[in-house]
Amino acid sequence: MDRMEQRLEDVLTRLETAAGETSTPSANGAAAPSSATTDPADPTASDRFWALNALKSQLPAPGGVVYAGAVDLPIGHVEYQWGRPTDPLLRADWADRAERVAALGHPLRLSLLQKLLESECTVAQLVNELDLASTGVAYHHLHQLQAAGWVTSPARGTWSVPPTRVVPLLAIITALEEA
Repeated sequence: MDRMEQRLEDVLTRLETAAGETSTPSANGAAAPSSATTDPADPTASDRFWALNALKSQLPAPGGVVYAGAVDLPIGHVEYQWGRPTDPLLRADWADRAERVAALGHPLRLSLLQKLLESECTVAQLVNELDLASTGVAYHHLHQLQAAGWVTSPARGTWSVPPTRVVPLLAIITALEEA
């Protein structure tokens, strides 16, 4: 397993180099790109699929999956990168991930997460700003999100999204957009 993780780290480093990026460590220790050579949001960019092409050049079949992000939010700057080769992903027991995904399956929980990406909040603030029926409703949903690892309570009475969950959450939301 250590050998596979080292190989993946080497591949991700080569991927960044091939894409013309430099890597800087983030607060959570993961390497993240500090600049890109093209604007992936610009459909007229010379290499619209720069990340995909670099991934394919570094990971031969069956390939792998990488997601990364560098985002500035009201709660601060977050950089994060994660990747896995295809084989372990396909062999994993996906049922083990059901609760984490299910926690995102309620509109109110998504609203709570969206609000917590703006700032750390108390339950009273969440109830007021999201016009919830009661603090009990807020606590019920926050505890579901906490059990799945999407939120934390860094200080008594306050709630936030941990930095290591910001980019994964935004990657999921991005994946749910219609192409």
